[in-house]
Amino acid sequence: MIALLARRAFIDYARRPLNLVLLVVVPVVLVFIWGGTLADYSKLLGGIGARGQIEAATAGWAAAAVAGLAGFFQVSGSRAADRRLAAAGNRTSAVATGRLLTSFALALLAAAGGLVALAARGGIRDPGRAIAVTILFALIYLMLGILVGTLVRSEMNGALLITLAWVFDVFFGPGMGAGSIPLTRLFPLHFPTLVLTSQASGHAGPIGDLGWSLAWAVALSVAAVVRLLADIGPARPNAAARFRHPLGDRSTRPGARKPQESTPLRLEKAPTKRGASRPTSYPARSKRRRRVSTLERVRAGIRAGSREYRRNRVLWGVLVVVPVVFIALAIAVTPTVPGPVTLVNGASSYTEMISMRRIHAATMVPVTSAFLAGLTGLFMVTGSASGDRRLVLAGFRRREVLAARMAVIMAAAAVSTIVAVVVSGAWYPPRQWAAFIAANMLVALIYAMIGLLVGPHTGRLGGLYLILLLAFVDVGLGQTIMFGDRQPTWGAYLPSRGPSRVLIDSAFTTRFDETGHALLGLAWLLGLAVAATLAFHRGSRR
Repeated sequence: MIALLARRAFIDYARRPLNLVLLVVVPVVLVFIWGGTLADYSKLLGGIGARGQIEAATAGWAAAAVAGLAGFFQVSGSRAADRRLAAAGNRTSAVATGRLLTSFALALLAAAGGLVALAARGGIRDPGRAIAVTILFALIYLMLGILVGTLVRSEMNGALLITLAWVFDVFFGPGMGAGSIPLTRLFPLHFPTLVLTSQASGHAGPIGDLGWSLAWAVALSVAAVVRLLADIGPARPNAAARFRHPLGDRSTRPGARKPQESTPLRLEKAPTKRGASRPTSYPARSKRRRRVSTLERVRAGIRAGSREYRRNRVLWGVLVVVPVVFIALAIAVTPTVPGPVTLVNGASSYTEMISMRRIHAATMVPVTSAFLAGLTGLFMVTGSASGDRRLVLAGFRRREVLAARMAVIMAAAAVSTIVAVVVSGAWYPPRQWAAFIAANMLVALIYAMIGLLVGPHTGRLGGLYLILLLAFVDVGLGQTIMFGDRQPTWGAYLPSRGPSRVLIDSAFTTRFDETGHALLGLAWLLGLAVAATLAFHRGSRR
C-alpha cells in the first residue's frame, strides 16, 4: 500500500508543470548562472567564505528552494484524498508514510539537481561535504514545507511564506556576511551554511555547527510528522452528528406531536358587482429605477476589492511586515565601507564615495516595492477574474471595473512603498524626499502592471516566482550600483532603469537632474498600462 501511495504521489507531482519547471530552472539559474554573482555579492557584504565555497552553497540553496515547495505541494495538494484514504481503511500511518517517502525522494532529486548544476559550472571541490550538507539543506526545507502545508490552506499563501523564508535565509545568512547578527542565527540554514562553506561560527556551543544543523533537521522532522498525522487522520464528527437524544427521535416517541403537513394555499375569489367571481389580484407597484452613476459603481468595486484584500491576512502581513524586516536586515548586514557612485550635477558628472550601507538602504527600497506591487497586481487579476466577468454581465462597464481594480492596486502598492521608504529614510534620509518617493512609486506601479499582465498566463504560483525573478534580475542586479560606479549596460533595456536613475539622483544629490530618465519610466508605465488594459478587456469577454 505504501509503495502504491508513493507511486501515485509521484504521478500527481509530475502532472503539475510548475513543479517540473522549478526542478530544472532553479538549479540552473541559481547555481550555473548566478553562482559567481552571488559570490561577489557575498564579498561585498563582508562574507569571509572563499568564492568556491559560496558557489558550493548555491547548490544547497537551490535544493532547499525546490524541496520546500515540493513538500508543501505534496501536503496541500493531496489533503482531501489522503483523508479519504485514511478514513476508508483506517490506515493513517500508512498514508503518511507513503507521502513522506515520496517527499524525501523529491528532496533527493532536488539535491541532485543542485549538485549537477554545481558540477557543470566548475566542479565540486569537496564532494563528501557538498553532497551530505546539500541533502541536509533539502531535508530541512522539505520538512518546513510539509509543516507549512499542514497549517496553511491556501496554496498561494503557503508558497509565498516558504519563498520569503528562503529569501531571508539565503540573503541574510552567513553566506552573505550576516553571520555575526544574533537574529540570523534563528534561521534554519544558518548553521548548515557554515558547515558547507567550511566556516566556524564561534557561537555554536558544545554541539558545534554540525550538531545544530542536525538538531534543526530532527526538530522540523518531528514537528512535520506529528502535524501530518493529525492533518490526514480521520475527521472527527461534528457536534450535531455526535448528538443523539437519550429517548430517540422526538417524532417517534409515544405521545409526540406529529409535524403538521403543509396544505397548499388556495386563491380566494372576490365577488364583483354583477355577482361574478374572479381571482383577487394586486397590481405591481411601478418603481422607477434610480440611475446609478459611474462614480458609485467604481466606489462599489473599490469596496469589494478592499474587502477581499482585508480577508487575506497573509498578504497584508507581507505588504507591511516584509518591507520593515527586509530593509532593516539589509542595512544591518551591510558594512560601512565606502564605494564609488557616479552622480550628475547639471551638465557634468562626478564620482562620490558613499557608504555601502547607505547605498544598500536606498537601493533595497525599489526591490521590495517592485516585488510586493507585482504580487498585488497578480493577486488582483487572478483572484477577481470571474467576479469581473459577472460584474460586466450585470451591467458594469469594463472601464468602471478596471478603474476600481486599479485603485485598489495603487492603494496596496502605496502602502508597501511608503513603509519601505520610511524604514530606509529612518536610517539614511534621502536628499530629495518627494523625488525619492515618486521614483519608488513609479517602480511599484510598473511592476503592478507586470503582475496584471503575467497573471492570466502563469496563474498565481507561476506568477509569484516569475515576478520574484524579474524583480531580482531587473531592480536588484540590472540597476545596482553596489558593484562599481556604473550600472550594467543590459539593465538599460529593462523597465526600472529610468526610475532607478531618478532614485539614485534623489537619494544622494540635492538637485534634480534626471528628467529624461523620469520620462523613460513614465513611458514604460504607460505602455504596460495600455497592455494591461487590453488584456483585461480581452479577459472580461471570456
